[in-house]
Amino acid sequence: MIMIAGPSSADTSDPIGVLILLAALGFAAVFIGGRLAFNVRGAVDATLARRRAGLELKAQSAGDLRLPDTWSLSPSFFKFLGSVTMVAGLALLALSLILMTD
Repeated sequence: MIMIAGPSSADTSDPIGVLILLAALGFAAVFIGGRLAFNVRGAVDATLARRRAGLELKAQSAGDLRLPDTWSLSPSFFKFLGSVTMVAGLALLALSLILMTD
């Protein structure tokens, strides 16, 4: 049987690329989640308006002449979702920093 893989170098590898990716994803999650959680520059209102516009376009493309169903999620839902995303981003940042210092 032919072995293609050579000796394992897992003990000497440095996963700096993965840690940078974790830190970047954590920073992005903190930024986007904080923007929604604290409604910075009307982020929640813009999200709701974008959702309503999408529903209207979907109704237009389907040829529906009735008013589209504009029932939408409440702003508190988006604020809650943003806060959960922000906390998860902080956890990713903390994990990447802990793993970098080891």
